[in-house]
Amino acid sequence: MNSILQRAGDLKSQLIPVMETLHRHPELSLVEYETNCFLKEKFIALGLEIIDLGMDTGFAALLRGASPGKLVAIRADIDAIAVQESPDNPVRSQIDGVMHACGHDFHATCALGAAMLLTEQRERMHGDVVFFIQPAEEITRGAVAMLEHGLLDKLPAPVSALFGLHCEPRIPTGKVISATEYASAAKTNFRITLHGTAGHSGSPHKYNDVIVAGAAMINGIQTIVSRNNDPLKDLVCAVHTVNAGDLESFVTDTMKMTGTIRAFDEDVLQMAEVRLREIVEATAKAYQCSCDMELIPEVPPQINHPDILSAAREACAVVFGEENILTEGPAFMGAEDFAVFGKQIPSHFYWLGTGFKGRENATHHHSNFSVDYDAIPFGVALLAQSVLQAMQAD
Repeated sequence: MNSILQRAGDLKSQLIPVMETLHRHPELSLVEYETNCFLKEKFIALGLEIIDLGMDTGFAALLRGASPGKLVAIRADIDAIAVQESPDNPVRSQIDGVMHACGHDFHATCALGAAMLLTEQRERMHGDVVFFIQPAEEITRGAVAMLEHGLLDKLPAPVSALFGLHCEPRIPTGKVISATEYASAAKTNFRITLHGTAGHSGSPHKYNDVIVAGAAMINGIQTIVSRNNDPLKDLVCAVHTVNAGDLESFVTDTMKMTGTIRAFDEDVLQMAEVRLREIVEATAKAYQCSCDMELIPEVPPQINHPDILSAAREACAVVFGEENILTEGPAFMGAEDFAVFGKQIPSHFYWLGTGFKGRENATHHHSNFSVDYDAIPFGVALLAQSVLQAMQAD
């Protein structure tokens, strides 16, 4: 075992209580008040300088190295989601209907552990490191909010490299994805309201049926992927909610749908947005209905920056060994507002294996979601080593 991973392993017993505290007290996006205070106190106790952004939740913490050099950043998100945790999980949320089902408690713990490791090496550091403790990733508003509150302007220097990670239960502990290019997908949400005329089911010729029109619309939307998109390019275009009426014998005059478009290539995303609008408007007209449609851009794709790819891969090799590095790309088409930072800062985003070996692992946002504690040292060491590699890079 290499020295930085070994030292991260030594910190595991201190970090597990941190993660369990965060896990037991999850908070939803933009109301992460206790989480924010808890983590801020931990960073202050390590001697880091807190950079106040004037936000209710979210802050930056600066660790100055002994010698001048680059400013490198680590980002960790802190919010939970509205999921009722399974009673089968050994460590459970104490907040009804709220759970860290996406591992942000793990991400924050790894960032704190990296701060602990780097604090120990401060006298040998040529440069500074800043930690972005970000709220509201789940609603993709946290990164934008931090930037709008002047995060980058309040730092002592431009950030030369930014690193972040996400737990991935479908990959076993001890492995990592360091994608050469795309690390997460772009996402645009959509909302559709279909307007027809209401009527009794016994007189279908006297009303314009939004149910039939909506069904045709949903089927038409599926053709964007199957008939408009290059099959060698990833695309998701899906309807997730449909709401219309509540009576068995009466057709309502309104149907509402929501869904999402996801793609790695922004040109593909734009094509899907155009085709979605064309299909929705044409289908509504064909069924003598009208419609309103709103496209809500959420996040761009995370494209790992080529200038820091070698530093990221070297960090992975030190911590995991070459044989445990996967480079094919993300495990699935998840979207991450880390990419908002990535539009302005050279960045690299890892998918870190946190799956228990020899058992089935629940995926993100599932009530049985859990993280293998043995992955904590890997996450801590990876973030710390990434900073050190980036500081040393030409």
